[in-house]
Amino acid sequence: MYKKHFFSLMWPDYELGRAHEEAVKSGEGKLFNQDLTERDTNALMIIEGMEVRNDSRTYIARRLLDMIQDDRIISYRQAIMKDFMKYPEIEIILNAELQPLTMQLARMEKTNLSHDDEVRKTAWRMELLKVYVQCVKILERIFCSSQRTFDSEGLTELQKLISDITANPAFHELEELLPKLSDDIKSVQSVTIGINLDDEMHPCEAVLLSVQEKPIKKKGLLSNIFGTRSNEEQYYGIGTFYSIMKDNSAGTLDAAIMRDLSLVMNDTFRHLQNALSRFERVETAFLFELMPEISFYIGGCHLAEKLKSSGLPVCFPKALPKEERKFSVRDIYDASFAIKIMSDTGLTRLDNVVVTNDIDMDDNAGRIAILTGANQGGKTTFTRALGLAQLMFQSGLPIAGSSGEISPVDNIYTHFPELEKNNVSEGRLGEECVRLETILPKLSKYSLILMNESLSSTSHQECLFIATEIVRYMRKVGCRALFATHIHELAENIPELNKEDGLSDMMSLVAGVDEASDLEVMTEDGIKKFETGNKRTYKILPKPPQGRSFALDIAKTYGISFEQLVESHNKLFGNNN
Repeated sequence: MYKKHFFSLMWPDYELGRAHEEAVKSGEGKLFNQDLTERDTNALMIIEGMEVRNDSRTYIARRLLDMIQDDRIISYRQAIMKDFMKYPEIEIILNAELQPLTMQLARMEKTNLSHDDEVRKTAWRMELLKVYVQCVKILERIFCSSQRTFDSEGLTELQKLISDITANPAFHELEELLPKLSDDIKSVQSVTIGINLDDEMHPCEAVLLSVQEKPIKKKGLLSNIFGTRSNEEQYYGIGTFYSIMKDNSAGTLDAAIMRDLSLVMNDTFRHLQNALSRFERVETAFLFELMPEISFYIGGCHLAEKLKSSGLPVCFPKALPKEERKFSVRDIYDASFAIKIMSDTGLTRLDNVVVTNDIDMDDNAGRIAILTGANQGGKTTFTRALGLAQLMFQSGLPIAGSSGEISPVDNIYTHFPELEKNNVSEGRLGEECVRLETILPKLSKYSLILMNESLSSTSHQECLFIATEIVRYMRKVGCRALFATHIHELAENIPELNKEDGLSDMMSLVAGVDEASDLEVMTEDGIKKFETGNKRTYKILPKPPQGRSFALDIAKTYGISFEQLVESHNKLFGNNN
């Protein structure tokens, strides 16, 4: 009559998908260095942008870091997300109607463990089925309405599933039967209990006196004042006497009442049990699995709308097979940076604040980018933008960009500056090398590694030597990489390094400055300009390195150039000191 429903909006292959989720939940499927990747890419800010406010937050955070390598699964999720974005009213119905009912179902599933008598189990099962029917009818109204047409495989399959459930004659029978059974159960709304007292006025015995169809209510104030005295009646027990004094364990009276109630209303409850027995195989598990998945897509809609309404582009890149090893996006930007600006400043338009860039990593352009240029010129933000776009793409979310084509990676490895540690034996350089030694051997030609100012704790020559060894290795392995660094010579050596045998070529990217414009710095008093400075454009362009980091501009930003320090000193002490 009924069968278990194997369906997922996240996984085309239900069994493989649920196995993956269980592995991640247990820790076995956790990515290497996942915590660092999550921190360095600022992935949790994406969850904030999705505005997830229910119990699905943990589930969604796990799916964001699944690193799905099958382009078919990514396309499956992208298509579903596009369908959800077409019909924003779905969220309103889900939040107002379905979410409260599924939460009620979850509470009922937990309370079922405490029911040790058949009376309550029967009543619980009937109430559970009532809520289940309500949930299915809401899903039918949302996803099977002629007013909404879905293009995705996932939502089309969900339509079929819901239609199969509601078209089943057993479902119609259950839908018609439940109101009648509910009337039967409502015939027991209250009971009257007689309690005997001993010579010291302690309760010693109790007996079930009667069963009422209406609940006992508290007498109102006017009834207490003007009420008439009722005639005395003699009550006789209709069940067995139980000694409270002899057996005072918790629940004794409760259990006794349930046993007597079962005996007194044996025919009624037997009828209920027989009627419900035909629906024993009705299961609600698919609803609990479906709700966090739906929350993922609603959250994705929130994220896309938040970014689009600020004037920034979002898109669904074409999912390429991982064998193509390609990352190509137009107008990419750091989504976490945009979300934080909106949160911290209250700005609603960012199209004149956030700078977008283009990036190509493939056979033609090269897959290993050495990013140099001005300090505070946007190198770290661009590095994070690339990592976040890859994460969001592989989870099926829309990414920060106007268009693109991306291949999945097997992992995103990050090597960003750590807070200084008290490591006497290793030192900062040693600590960096230890971390790199754990990452680099794990790289494959399907990996992405993001390095942000790595090896900056040693001398320039040592840094250049170690960095050269690393990028030679990455070329041989064939991974994709973005190395934001101050080592301009590394980028200058790209033509020679590309002559070696390898699976990935290198390319030079530069964080640009406008040397004809003044450096602009936001201060408490507004935008401050420095006439001899160089304005950061935050445009990342494929070009040869400029050979300098414009560090003097940074010193001027903080007022610690030689001239500024002398001027500040003279203001305090005069020109003669």
